[in-house]
Amino acid sequence: MRSKNQNLKRGGHGILTADGKPFDVPVKGSVGLLALGYRGLMAWRARRIEEGYEPKKKDGGK
Repeated sequence: MRSKNQNLKRGGHGILTADGKPFDVPVKGSVGLLALGYRGLMAWRARRIEEGYEPKKKDGGK
């Protein structure tokens, strides 16, 4: 069985399916991740950062 740290290193972000396999977090997110609450949100944010997501910069309302 994999430890939590090994799962994170493999891109699983600490989210496991019911059968113990790492869940591949989609970049666009999913309702299932939202249902997991904080852990799901953090996994999704980590996945977006891995893919090079950068938040849009606000232009001061112009």
